[in-house]
Amino acid sequence: MNRLITLVLLMFATAAMAQVDVKSIPDLYNNPPTSARKIYAAGTAIGPTVDVAEKKATMDAKIQLARQVGQVKYLSKDGESITTEVVKAKLRDVRVERKKVISAGNSHTVFVLVSMKKKNVKRET
Repeated sequence: MNRLITLVLLMFATAAMAQVDVKSIPDLYNNPPTSARKIYAAGTAIGPTVDVAEKKATMDAKIQLARQVGQVKYLSKDGESITTEVVKAKLRDVRVERKKVISAGNSHTVFVLVSMKKKNVKRET
């Protein structure tokens, strides 16, 4: 089950990257920084405008951050191969640290790095 979810997530990431030259993918996306005081996560998105792509990329990064600090539950319906991932986490004081925009015609790809102080992490029960 986890392998299927991982495969689906990788397929989405690959599809998002298909329009971007691999050499132009910023290091902040492939290797987010580490810190004793902060938790980092990166996100990416493609949109028709920079604003739309940036909002989607920021949401993607926040989802990645929530996966790191929250509880992840997988829900599936009986007899179906559809699985829903539910992440329960409280994100406080999330900041956009860096972003990179790559534009090609009417398509804009945005990479975003977000951070949250570790002291703001409150685990859900």
